[in-house]
Amino acid sequence: MRVLAALLVALVAVVAPAAATAAPPPDLSQDPLDRAALLTLPSIYRVTVTYDVPALVAADGTRLPLGAKARRIVESGTAFGVSTGGWLATARHVVAPGDDTLAAMAYRNHLIYTGRAHSDAAVDAYLERTGARPAGARRVRVDVTQADAGAGARASRTWQPVRIVPSPTADLALVRVVARGAPALPLDESASIGTPVISVGFGRASAIHSAGDGLGELEPAIRRGSLSRTGTLEDETPVRQAIAISVAVQGGDSGAPVVDGEGRVRGIVIQSTRSGGIAERATELRQLMQTAGVTPTTGRAAAAFRQGMEALWRLDPGAAEAAFDATLIAFPVHTLAATERTRAEELADARIRLAGDRRPQGVLLGLGVLAAVIAMGFAAALLAPHVPRRGPSPRGR
Repeated sequence: MRVLAALLVALVAVVAPAAATAAPPPDLSQDPLDRAALLTLPSIYRVTVTYDVPALVAADGTRLPLGAKARRIVESGTAFGVSTGGWLATARHVVAPGDDTLAAMAYRNHLIYTGRAHSDAAVDAYLERTGARPAGARRVRVDVTQADAGAGARASRTWQPVRIVPSPTADLALVRVVARGAPALPLDESASIGTPVISVGFGRASAIHSAGDGLGELEPAIRRGSLSRTGTLEDETPVRQAIAISVAVQGGDSGAPVVDGEGRVRGIVIQSTRSGGIAERATELRQLMQTAGVTPTTGRAAAAFRQGMEALWRLDPGAAEAAFDATLIAFPVHTLAATERTRAEELADARIRLAGDRRPQGVLLGLGVLAAVIAMGFAAALLAPHVPRRGPSPRGR
């Protein structure tokens, strides 16, 4: 298992991870991280991968056949858009795991379906003792599905990847789906310690080990924290830098973007720890994209959606509606643009009603003042005969 250098781990251990948010934040929130979450959600995908592992073979040749249920492994993770050509990024171990990872998943399944304890310690002990590796393993299916962006959002669509490009050095992979125009997220390669961040991912365990967190199958968890420290990954060749985060990531968050208050990706979640998580740096992702010939572009849909949200935040519903229309033209299956356009329409209607309410109130106020003046005039006229008048002072003779 990958861990950061001892100094980094010791530091992270004292940082309490933040809780997750199960629902999208309010669209008129003033909180920068809430706004970043809204900009991020349309670029988030759930990745579900099915593997078939018929057996495990120990180093001495002993074969452990796996039952019909145990041999079928279904794991899930998170991906996010990195280029408008349908390119997504995720963790390599989600879509292209090594033999050690597959063997661990398969043996855990074996323990579960035979009714035995299936702790990490039990799995690690078996693999260390036997040196077992998967036999005849194959990837059966990969499904990439848009995240559910909240009540009223457009229904999520599912694609099967046409290409998977694993990194030879980092725990990263690129996945391409036929979704031209899909919005992508910008990268930021800086790693300023203390920067507030969120992760947006499917933070639950596998289908077998449900975390019971109350989230729907396609609802990503929005988790808050900060960049805790940078350090090197041990036992890795080549040695590379990674980021410790105080975000309470869970199984299923692998591949989730670590996003700052501007909606930029600072890292990619690859591992959970007792006190947070570990993320590959955005630099590693850029280098993988460069190797694969993929240009990091956010695309017209992302730009238009950001413009729409910024207009909504400054309470300019007309500009917001126009920007959301442009978003849907650029990417018709955008998960949030239609919902936010309806929100902008509601704001515009509320303004019209408010202006309409103010007009009759002003007229009534004017009539009231006029009536008061007239009443005062009548009162003065009625009192006039009873008011003694002063004549000229008598003069002495």
